[in-house]
Formats: sequence, structure tokens, C-alpha cells
Amino acid sequence: MNRSKDLPVYRLLVETLQRGFKVLDSKVQQEIVTFIHSQQNKKGAFSDRAGNPDLYYSLFGLWLSLATKQTTLTNKLKGFLLTVEQEKQGPVEQMALALIEAELLPGDQQKSIFSLLQMLNRQGKNISSSYRFFLFALLVDAVGKNKAFYYFIGRIWLWFYQPENDFSCSLLAALTYVRKMLGLKVEKSQQQLLQFALESGGFKAFENTGNSDMLSTAVALFVLKETAADLRIIAPATLEFVQANYFEGAFLSGDSDETKDLEYTFYGLLALGSLVEDK
Repeated sequence: MNRSKDLPVYRLLVETLQRGFKVLDSKVQQEIVTFIHSQQNKKGAFSDRAGNPDLYYSLFGLWLSLATKQTTLTNKLKGFLLTVEQEKQGPVEQMALALIEAELLPGDQQKSIFSLLQMLNRQGKNISSSYRFFLFALLVDAVGKNKAFYYFIGRIWLWFYQPENDFSCSLLAALTYVRKMLGLKVEKSQQQLLQFALESGGFKAFENTGNSDMLSTAVALFVLKETAADLRIIAPATLEFVQANYFEGAFLSGDSDETKDLEYTFYGLLALGSLVEDK
């Protein structure tokens, strides 16, 4: 049964992570749980690659904690939220904070589309426009007021929007999912997205890129799965790519960078969960 219409998108992400986590053997599961625990500091925030507390990485820490049922971690993160001064945060951090609060501090968390657009357009952490756009779509879905108005404007915007020729796999994936959210046709976008898949496994970031990476692979698989694309042809090689980039409790970026972090561990489990059949 398709539950996409019944759950906020971020909860679908968590359920996909959980599917990926459950197919792993108990030893690997424990390695991942140990790694997630190691990334939370004493105040409850999760750390970035430099070991500093970071709201963006705390969002991934939250989703991974929910998927692996680590309630002690989510309780500590909830305590950390009470110390955060929102007005001092950049746009990506504010969007991450709002998504964390939607799960841990539910209640009157609704925000106007105008305030969400302000977050989207402010200058801050250097994160691609496609990922910022995806975070914005998640926010509107989770805490936005007047969603009907947003969907009306979104349909008009997508009708005229034409990405540049060398657009990324992650941007196309984000746009495809937004089309699904708005009730628009996705078949053409699905086929374009599948062109980023490599025979050797995984998805590449750009058309002229030779290698796969975990971010592109994860977001492409999640969107293709949620839009009911047939993944059977690409699944075996892509599964090998995901497995090859697991290392000591974490998933790596797939582009030869051996740094372990929460973000790519999220992508690894998301990719794996997207390849698992629903039961």
C-alpha cells in the first residue's frame, strides 16, 4: 500500500532509512548505532565533519536516530533545541531547525510561506540550490500554512522553469519529487533521471561525470521509488555500489573521500532502503 499521501515526506525518508537498516545483519546494525552515538556531543547536538555541533548535521542525526530507534539520542537533541537562538542561524540551519522541531517539538509549528521563502533566499552555508530547494519542499510539506496556495504557485513555476543544460542529478531528483507532490506528470523526469545511472552501479552527479556518488544515488533512488519507477534493471549493480562504500559503521561519499559522517551514512541507508521491496 502506498502511504505517501498519509505521511509528511520527512517521515517517508525515515521509513526508507529504517527499511535499509533492517536488511543489514546485526553486527553491521550495531556498528552503525555505535557510529551515530559517537557523533552526538554532550549538549545533544550532532557534529559536522570537523567535530563541531551543527544543526544541518543534527537533522541527519535525528533522522538516523529515529530510523534506528535511539530514543536516548533524540531526547538529548530535544534538550539541545531549547538552547538554540534561531535568529543567529543561517538559512540552511534555520530550515534544518524547523524540520527537527516538527518532529521533536510538535504543536503550533506552522509557518507562513513568506517566512519559509525568506529562509530559502537568505545567504548562508554553501549548499547547492537543489538541496536547499528540497529542504524548502520538505518544510512546506511538514510545517507550512496555506499549502494550497504554495502548490498553485509551484505548478505555475514548474511550468515555466527550465534548468540549465548541465543540471545535476540531485536537482532533477528534487524537481521530480516536487512534481509528484504537486500532482504533475513525472514520466519524462523519471526517464531523464535514469540516464544518470551507470552500468557499474550508482548514479553520477552530472551528465559528464564518470563516477557515481552516494548523494546522487540516494536521492535518485528515493525519488524513483516514490514515483513508482521500475528499478529492477539497475538494482543489482547499484546495490553493489552501496555495499562497497560501507566502512566501519558509516557509508562513505563514493567519490574516494574516506571521511565518515552522518550525512553520507544517511544517504547510504536511504539508497539501500529505496532498493528494498515494501512488505
